[in-house]
Amino acid sequence: MKGHQPDHGGRVMEYKVRLGLAATATIVAIAIVVSIVTSTVVASRAYVARGEQAFKSDQLITVKGSTRKRIRSDQAVWQINVRGERKDLAEAFEALEQGVTRVRKFLEDQGFKPHELTLSAIGTTEHHVRDAKGNETRDISAYSLWRGFTVSTTDVDRVFRAAGEVTQLIKEGVHVMSCEPGYYYNGLAALKVELMSEAARDARARAENIASAAGCKVAEVRSAHMGVLQVTQPLSTDVSDYGLFDTSTIDKDVQAVVTVCFRIERP
Repeated sequence: MKGHQPDHGGRVMEYKVRLGLAATATIVAIAIVVSIVTSTVVASRAYVARGEQAFKSDQLITVKGSTRKRIRSDQAVWQINVRGERKDLAEAFEALEQGVTRVRKFLEDQGFKPHELTLSAIGTTEHHVRDAKGNETRDISAYSLWRGFTVSTTDVDRVFRAAGEVTQLIKEGVHVMSCEPGYYYNGLAALKVELMSEAARDARARAENIASAAGCKVAEVRSAHMGVLQVTQPLSTDVSDYGLFDTSTIDKDVQAVVTVCFRIERP
């Protein structure tokens, strides 16, 4: 009998096959690792790029700039009402006319010119007798007639002085009511443009201070909103969403506020 011979050729072939499979697996593994690393690098770069783009597009700063200026009124309007009241209509009219004559002389003595004075038409009110229950009857107890002088002038100081002396008419028995003078500034439209420009410059200066502290610099304006003017008494802190326009004082403070949104960027 022939003895069993070892199959050396088959083992060599099996070894080569295993070696080939191992090599192939190693190559595939390396390829996967390289692919993962490459994908990670690409994704990382894309993330960084998106982050830089987000910084460029999303880094905004909104600040408010303001400015205040003292102005002096250049126009005054003052109204004085004169009344005559009597039981008889004709007598009430006569009392009214006497009061109008006296008030006109008072205003002329104060230095006002005829073209600065306007006299309104006559207004009439009938006062009726009331019964025991307090209801008005058809019987007339008295008549009240009135007219109004309107003083309009650029001499604001003259109005201020005259308004303080009108009480002498009351002492003389003249039935007069003096309204509070109104003081106005005719150059407000042009002043608004000037103040808004100053407020905008103030807003940019504030933005630059903030951005500089954060290591950035201010770029272009993205949006701007002009607020309403606040015209107030001197040193007043009053504000309103709809704006203020005080007419009670000759001198006034005018405040303007501008809200500006800037883009900021890395230097």
